[in-house]
Amino acid sequence: MSLQCPLCGKHKQEEMLFCEDCTKRIRTDYEVDLPESRKEETIQIAKREPDTDNGSDNIHDNGELSQELYRPKKKTGRSLLWFMLTAFLLASAFFTYNETIRKDNLERSGWDRALKTNSVGGYLDYMKLYPSGSHFEEANSMMMRLKQNEATYWEQLKMTDNLSALRDFLQQYPGSPYSSLVKLRIDSLSWAGALKLNSAAAYSDYMLQVQSGEFSGEYLTMANDRYEMLFQSYPVNETDLDSIRMTVSGFYIALSKVDHDGLRRYLAPVVDRFFESGRAPRERIAGELLMAAARTQDGILQFDADVNAVQYEKTINNVYKVNVPLTKSFLLDGKTEDVPGYIVHLELDSLFRIFRIYETKPHPGAP
Repeated sequence: MSLQCPLCGKHKQEEMLFCEDCTKRIRTDYEVDLPESRKEETIQIAKREPDTDNGSDNIHDNGELSQELYRPKKKTGRSLLWFMLTAFLLASAFFTYNETIRKDNLERSGWDRALKTNSVGGYLDYMKLYPSGSHFEEANSMMMRLKQNEATYWEQLKMTDNLSALRDFLQQYPGSPYSSLVKLRIDSLSWAGALKLNSAAAYSDYMLQVQSGEFSGEYLTMANDRYEMLFQSYPVNETDLDSIRMTVSGFYIALSKVDHDGLRRYLAPVVDRFFESGRAPRERIAGELLMAAARTQDGILQFDADVNAVQYEKTINNVYKVNVPLTKSFLLDGKTEDVPGYIVHLELDSLFRIFRIYETKPHPGAP
């Protein structure tokens, strides 16, 4: 026998139909007199009453007092009425539970979720689901407060370089109308970071962030192109790689020092398209380099080639096509400004002399 009340699920005594609270509620609300226990009614033993008509007892022929047989009290109609009443009470209790208790529980859970997320979207969801909810006005008030804080927060982040702060904004205000602007800012800063590192790994990381949906990827095409320029897919010959690094390093050291003889040492007899000057002998190329250095403000122009990140490919004509990450340093208004993100493209002959050189700038306006 179940010891749980069929109406509320609380513990009840075994012989009771309902728990004490539900029994009292039914008696009060529905004015129904419930029995105290489930025991069957006691079978009444009806004794034969005297026959008042003839003033004598009903005696059997054998002279003994006759007793009526033990019989249960007729209660077919009463049992049916009791069954219908019980069914009605159970249906009413279920309806009441479904309409009040269950809905109250759902609303309470919805409000708890809104408080936990503490976001504009969370409070909006609660207001849409429970337009007559007990916390509707509170949800609206907290949502408006968040919107005000959200606008103030965005104003502070407009020009920030702090990626963590921007990502925190998206997490705190996932449905914000400023989300697209924040993501554009994250995109721009992530690209600037990739250019600063200027490596195959950095460009690969940028592309992975785009694929994960962190931002739309305004620079995805450039990232892919630069990745292919710097990713070493060709099998490496260590001897050739050492020779290439020696040429690249020596050339840019001489260029930074404006060393004419040093430049000639690493140039082939004829060089193509250096500084867009066209095909010319190396003496002319070296002279043009010296003149360019002289025109630089205060005569300071430095080149930092990352020879450890050299990427190369050897053709069937024994020509080495080389890509090298490069940072240029300019002296502007007495301050040195580093401009990373250059990729220099060189072609070396079989003697590892440069006969063609040009560069990819980090952006069109770069010097």
